[in-house]
Amino acid sequence: MDQIKELIRIATHFNVTQEYDSVLQYIYDAERQYLLNILNLEDLPSELSGLLDKRVAARFIDHHKDLILKEADLQPIKRLKEGDTEIEFGGDNTLSYLSSLISKWTSLEGTDITCYRTLKW
Repeated sequence: MDQIKELIRIATHFNVTQEYDSVLQYIYDAERQYLLNILNLEDLPSELSGLLDKRVAARFIDHHKDLILKEADLQPIKRLKEGDTEIEFGGDNTLSYLSSLISKWTSLEGTDITCYRTLKW
């Protein structure tokens, strides 16, 4: 669980305290079972532990998005200037940042999951 908490902290600057351990455990168990169902396996290969950690962190961030946006010190780029070129990003960048992070971490596209999938006969 410490790796998942660290992922959340790095991505959102939100400190996940012990009071969230039971929620994290519940999400972890659900995501682990989801991956096992896709793979048709009984044990998750150790090579997919990073994928599982990211999915759990993304689900936690998604479920606690309002709290994270309120408490975390997210400072996404609002304006980028280099030389005579300046780009200004519009909208609520913190919300779009979290949404894209959640989407990226929960997506199974481009992962090694298909390498471990077994077929039922």
